[in-house]
Amino acid sequence: MKRGRPFEPGNQFGRGRPKGSRNKRSSIVKQMLDESSESIMRKAIAQALEGDVAMLRTLLGYMLPPPKELPCDTGPLPMGTVEELSQSFDATLKRVASGRITLSQAGEIFDRIEARRRLIETQELEGRMSALERNHPKAGALPLPPGRWNKKSKKANTWQT
Repeated sequence: MKRGRPFEPGNQFGRGRPKGSRNKRSSIVKQMLDESSESIMRKAIAQALEGDVAMLRTLLGYMLPPPKELPCDTGPLPMGTVEELSQSFDATLKRVASGRITLSQAGEIFDRIEARRRLIETQELEGRMSALERNHPKAGALPLPPGRWNKKSKKANTWQT
């Protein structure tokens, strides 16, 4: 027997259960539930109506959809500049401290503020790069930083990192 392969190629006995086949126990349990599911549900509902709190919680968990968060009123949150983003962040923190919005709602607002900050940062960097490219004598080419030049390379003037 080779290490790592307990069965030789072509051995039909070491394959295991075929894909898609059901476990015998789970298929028997499913069949039993199909036969008696109506009586089980009637019994569970009767217990819940008699005051069984655990059964009531179990049934309500399946019957009611999970609650959705209501929209929160944040008021105006200016987001045009980095300074306005900072003011919006502070205003949101004050609303959380006063209990007007929840922490999860504030987290969603902070995510939006961060996304807007990244957009402003990208726009500013693009503008700065455009200005550098316009002002440089060779359009689109920036000078290489000072450093070591690769003298062993066959190509002349290649930068070595």
